[in-house]
Amino acid sequence: MDLEPSEEQAMLRDMVRRFLERRQDMASMGRGPISNEDWWALADLGLFAFLLSERAGGTGGRSQDAAIVAEELGRAMAITPLAESVLLCAALIGRCGTAEQIAQWVQPVVQGEAILAYAAGDGLRHEGASLHGQAHIVRYGMDASAFVIALPERQGAVLMSAEAAGLSRTPVRLADGTIAAELRFDSVAVEALDVTAADLDAAITDAELATIAEMVGTMTTLYGQTVEYVQQRRQFGAPIGSFQVVQHRVARLFVILEQARSMMLKAALVDDGDRARAVTAAKAYVADAALRLAQDATQLHGGIGVTDELPIGRGHRRLLVLSHLFGGALAARARLAA
Repeated sequence: MDLEPSEEQAMLRDMVRRFLERRQDMASMGRGPISNEDWWALADLGLFAFLLSERAGGTGGRSQDAAIVAEELGRAMAITPLAESVLLCAALIGRCGTAEQIAQWVQPVVQGEAILAYAAGDGLRHEGASLHGQAHIVRYGMDASAFVIALPERQGAVLMSAEAAGLSRTPVRLADGTIAAELRFDSVAVEALDVTAADLDAAITDAELATIAEMVGTMTTLYGQTVEYVQQRRQFGAPIGSFQVVQHRVARLFVILEQARSMMLKAALVDDGDRARAVTAAKAYVADAALRLAQDATQLHGGIGVTDELPIGRGHRRLLVLSHLFGGALAARARLAA
């Protein structure tokens, strides 16, 4: 297994990194969702089209490419709807939707003009062409122009306009400052999506891989910030990084980070048939490892680590959200056990 990115992938990584470096700094990173202007600029670069299939109007980028992009977004703590809107919803419609559905919903996403949100709920009832019930904590649900909604036990999915009659949305603020939505469906008209459980699982797997890569990117930034801080912060006349107990804790952070990166790379590079299990295994480790690293990084910064003055506290809160998406580590371990 070749762990080094190809020349094209290195160019992709460098392009995204340079873009974010020009638009992010330590004072602003992780303070809130990426601006509309920056999101449009990423679309203008052709990034979203690159990550989608040819049927969806893209160029057929692979899961490894999406992981590279997501890791760079995590390094810059750029909060975006890449995983849900592009890699899950748009990709699923592009794979299984009709030509009309692709033109109406996917093309605006490719151009950066619209966001799609993913929702699921055990209490949903699909009767004919109507949907009843609720979905909780739908990320980007207040900004979405449409929703891809997984039916209970992933027995298919439906597509719903955000303007549909009978849909109500209530905003919910998450730990990282982003706004999610509580959705209530009261006989809401929906469109059928010709998807199987396998189609839905594959799309969710790609979104989970991107989430894992974003966590690894954020962990990298928190680790680098911590190393820099302990080298500069002085106590008892010496940098605290010269104390053996601090060195041991920082070394442990390095091990956690490298193990997380190894799990992410394995999940990104395995054959398609093995990817779902590898992603689940990576999620089971990385979701917990990210919080362990963030907690130690915060503690090593002392009181300033929990403030908004440094990226540490913002990154910690970001990892709290990312680590719980799609069920978090506990759900991943349950899937592996099953």
